Parts: sequence; structure tokens; C-alpha cells
Amino acid sequence: MGKGASMSILIIRFSSISNVSMVIPLLDSLVRNHQDKNFVMVSRFFLAPLFEKLPNVKFAPADIRHRHKGIGGTLRLFRELKELYNIDTVVDLQNDFRSTFLRILFWFSGTKTYSLSPNKIEEWSLLFWKSKKQKPIKSLFDCYKETFEKSHLETDDKFEHLATNQPETAQKIETIYGEKKEKWIGIAPFAQTKGKILPLKKTKEVIDFFDKKGNYKIFLFGAGEIENEILLDWATIYKNVNAVHTSLQLGEELELIKQLDVMLSMDSANMHLAALVNTPVVSVWGSTHHSAGNLGWKQSAENIVEIDLPCRPCSINGTNRCRKNTFECLQKIESSIIIQKILDTIEK
Repeated sequence: MGKGASMSILIIRFSSISNVSMVIPLLDSLVRNHQDKNFVMVSRFFLAPLFEKLPNVKFAPADIRHRHKGIGGTLRLFRELKELYNIDTVVDLQNDFRSTFLRILFWFSGTKTYSLSPNKIEEWSLLFWKSKKQKPIKSLFDCYKETFEKSHLETDDKFEHLATNQPETAQKIETIYGEKKEKWIGIAPFAQTKGKILPLKKTKEVIDFFDKKGNYKIFLFGAGEIENEILLDWATIYKNVNAVHTSLQLGEELELIKQLDVMLSMDSANMHLAALVNTPVVSVWGSTHHSAGNLGWKQSAENIVEIDLPCRPCSINGTNRCRKNTFECLQKIESSIIIQKILDTIEK
């Protein structure tokens, strides 16, 4: 790229959809507060639709499982980024081996670099003292904000929602699912770890309640082969239930989520996606806890469903095993509580 090209700020975040989506409210404020700057977001390639509506933001797709895998792949990604963009500053919001290696490569090439500060001490304290004795730790949004501040970039909390208005997408949704005449409820029953997933029997009780009422349409969100089979099975059992996993791409799913009256989600990506399009979320928490800083953007604590147990939280991200192997934190949640939360949210 020529020396006269405008400079860009590279932002790195490769991990889960949840963590990548949490960058967007801050990135939106960067665009508004620094209109003289260009931003490049490098993340996993399938997340491009999350960023396509942000002005002055270019998305750099990274194929970290194939083309950009390992040390050789990271070197390749570095060369591609250097060739395509005139990068002046690197902000690493990941701070793992891959992103650190990429950041160091830019540093050796004379680029200013900044990185996310680990929140490990506060996380360990939360796990040790549990939620009753510990104030909520810094949210991931705050951690991102502090990192941008280190790089002399100003953020704010004025983000409202992603722009998703695409007539062709809205028409596709109406063609597949019909005109919206009833209340639309989204349900995302799965998560990456067992400690975050409500027993499926309880989820089916929630579905059964709203399916029988007749004035609701339910949309099931999920991914993965086994999950897809379960969702398809539920869609055939119930009259007013649709499985959307194969019907829409990510950007189209966002348009559908925006049309929902409420989303029922575990501590998972769909909670954050719904927050990005300003859809109310009823979130269910098991081994993890919202005090660990992973609640969706401006989501209400009133819409959280959880059981207060002495052992909670036992994990920050859900990867720790339940010491009792009973998952009481999820088993003891009554479906009637979730149903009432959904009804209250819709009524508001």
C-alpha cells in the first residue's frame, strides 16, 4: 500500500462470538469519536456480518483453523495485513499466544501496539469468595474500554443497536416464516459447555407452554450437528415452533432476532447478539455468573434467571467441572420462573 494512504488502527479479537460481539459497542463509539481514523477489525471470517454496517471499519477475515493456523499461518496473516492496510496502531483485545505473536510482529516492524490487561486476580477472587461476598468485577466492556484508553482512543456508552434494516432480508424472513401477527419468542437452548445449559426437559416445558397458547411463534437458535437434530425434532413436535439454524446466515439471523419480542438464552452468544439489536433477553445462568462481567450490552439484571447457591459461581467461562457432578445450579431452576420472566418482559 502506498505511503500516502490513510493510516489505520488494527483491532484483534479471534475468540468466541460472545467476546467478539462485545467489541462492537466500543468500536461504534470509536468510529463516532474519531471520524478522522480508519479501523480494521481482524477476527474469524464468518463474523464479518457483525461489522459490515459500521462506517470507517474494514473487516479482515482470519481463517485460524486452516490458512492462518499456527505460527506459519499467523506469519501469513501478518504479511497479508501489512500488504492490504497501512496500519499505524495495533490494539490486541485477545492477549493469547496467537494475538501476542501477531502483535509482536507488528511491534518489530515499528508499529505502536497495546494489549488487553488480564483480569485474572479479580476472577480468582470471585470464584473464591463467590458472588455473595464479592462485588461484580470489571465487565469485558470495561476491559476493552481501558485498553482503548491506553491507546489514546475515546469510547462512550451511547451505542444503541446495530443497523440491520435490509429490505431483501426482511422479505426473506417473511417468505420463510410468514408475516408477524403474533408475539415472536427466540429460544437458544445450547451453549459451549454443559455448566451453562438448562436441562432440555425444562426448555421443552417452556416451549410447550407458549406453543399451546397459540398467539406465539417460537424460533429455535443453535449450531452443531447434534444440536441441529434436536431443534429439528422439536420443530416437528410443536405446531408453532421453527428451527432457524439452516434457514438464515448470521447477518440474516440478526434481522430475525431484531424482530423478536424477547430472546431466551443461556450465557451464550445469542444473548450478546440479541443485545446488539436491542432485543430484550431473558438469560439463564448456571455455573457461570453475570458478576464475572459477561452480561450482554445494557441487559437488565431483572431478566436474569439463576439460583443462589454457595458453590456459585464455580467457573468464569463454564469450562470448570461441577464438583458434585449434579449441576444443581441448573437442575433447581423451575421452568415456571422462566415462563413468567418471558411474559413479564413481553408485557413491558
